[in-house]
Amino acid sequence: MEFCYTLAKKLRNSELTAKYWAEQYPNDYYESGRLFCKFCQHTVDWTHKDACNDHLKSKAHLKNKAKSTVGKSLQVTIEATAKSIDARLEFVEDFVAMCAEADIRLEKMKWICPFLVKHCKQRGALPENASSLRQTHLPRVFDQHLQKVLQEIRGKKIFVVVN
Repeated sequence: MEFCYTLAKKLRNSELTAKYWAEQYPNDYYESGRLFCKFCQHTVDWTHKDACNDHLKSKAHLKNKAKSTVGKSLQVTIEATAKSIDARLEFVEDFVAMCAEADIRLEKMKWICPFLVKHCKQRGALPENASSLRQTHLPRVFDQHLQKVLQEIRGKKIFVVVN
């Protein structure tokens, strides 16, 4: 893998992406917006030169890789993929709902994300920018909240006082 680093040095930083590193280590990593380890099921910091190699040499990675059976198919069933997508979507929407309830601006996620990446199982599920959360997930969370409120008040008499 010395060749990878020599090549990486020649590339400009803007050309080094998660996809680039996934292509360099196709048996260990895949790219889905971020760089994910196939065996550990979490993100790997691809922005630092040695992070990929360090992760491959880590005890946790080697243990997870040893657990996987030799010759096991890498194909994932549609059901497993759907569950994974649903789990990520649930995590993101729960995060957005928590921020809304706690009155935390979504722009503050640049400070919250490093903590979540380090300590949460779903660490790679959050989008990298707040506008994605605001435009895609916040309307869904609002609709879910509105449905809960409407369900609670359905059939009850409501008085509205206007000043």
